[in-house]
Amino acid sequence: MPDAATADRLKALITLERSKAILRDLVRVPSPQTDLMEAEPLLREFIIKAVEPRLRAMGLDRIRYDAMGNLIAEMGADTTGRSLMLITNAMNQPQATMRNAYDGDVIDARPHGLPGEAVLGKGASEQKGHMTSVLQAMEAVIQSGIPVRGRLVFLCCTSGETGRHDAIRSVVEGEGVRADMAILGGTSLQVNLGNRGRIDVFARVQGLPSHSARPHDGCNAITGAIEVIRRVTSGVQLGEPHPKLGPRTITANHIRSFPDATHTVQESCEITFDRRLLPGDDPEAAFEEIRALAMQVDGLKDPASGKPWGVTVELGPFMYPNLVAPDCALVQALQASARAMVGREEKTWYAPSAFDQGYLNHMGIECVNYGAGEHMFAHTDLDMASVDRTNDAARVLAGMVVDLLA
Repeated sequence: MPDAATADRLKALITLERSKAILRDLVRVPSPQTDLMEAEPLLREFIIKAVEPRLRAMGLDRIRYDAMGNLIAEMGADTTGRSLMLITNAMNQPQATMRNAYDGDVIDARPHGLPGEAVLGKGASEQKGHMTSVLQAMEAVIQSGIPVRGRLVFLCCTSGETGRHDAIRSVVEGEGVRADMAILGGTSLQVNLGNRGRIDVFARVQGLPSHSARPHDGCNAITGAIEVIRRVTSGVQLGEPHPKLGPRTITANHIRSFPDATHTVQESCEITFDRRLLPGDDPEAAFEEIRALAMQVDGLKDPASGKPWGVTVELGPFMYPNLVAPDCALVQALQASARAMVGREEKTWYAPSAFDQGYLNHMGIECVNYGAGEHMFAHTDLDMASVDRTNDAARVLAGMVVDLLA
């Protein structure tokens, strides 16, 4: 852990006012999820306008972009063989009904169960609070004059809300960027030790349209979809739950039919299944089980008309499950820094949802989630990040950089 003098030196540079200022600046630049996903131009614009200039102002010049527009920056002499990756994400939920989504309003956070002040803005509770902590941590280490002898990698990925590993895979596999350890954003300053993974499966039932007054002339795709859902949700073998991560699950979470017309037997029906995975599960095997169950309906006959349904099944995005040991080297380093920089060890927990940590651990980059996010306010009109917690996270991350790399 950083010694007392080093810790005091860093803490003097990481202040509440600075955390608040950076966070307000970030939320004032929109970077919403749209139908274009990672290809949305506003994401690249946010990175170029709100992130890259801060890095260059710190003195970083080893900055590049990959084919997806993900920013990759590196600092340090890289003479120790040790490396750390700090990962941020540009994409956040669209404005929706939040009227002050990009105003950077500052409020009293205490009525909402948080300490001190909070900054309101889309993405504050997930992406931009964590980004503030990372940027301020790096800024403080550089301003302290403490030499970074290892290698620090900063990423700002165009992802954040897509539910797939495409962006981080583009960096790690496409650009060959690696590190011994990595930190992703988290929630409430807790250390996330694990989470379930997920696959999306898309099934389509094909029928034949007709007037709904004459169902015997058509082939009702809705009736076929009901049979697909029944067979899949009752037939998937989920096995025993994990003692920390809980059970595997299978859920039909989206359905729509066509054509969008009144009094019409539906020609086709699309279904999405969400299948949660535990560590050790094979995504392809999980998909194949669902595919086989859904395809049992292929060729079966609509009871109203006797005409057969057609069924197709495709594997959509997936995210790896994740599990790290409470005493792994990364958690030990994080907790040592927390003791030195904020006077406590942080709580650990197991998260319900998946993100890129599973992919990174799958690729041999030890990764945990830690940060100042507040998932209870994510995707709401009270999207916010605590200034106090953002500041604490910046101190812990700065201490880690110095401890591991200096």
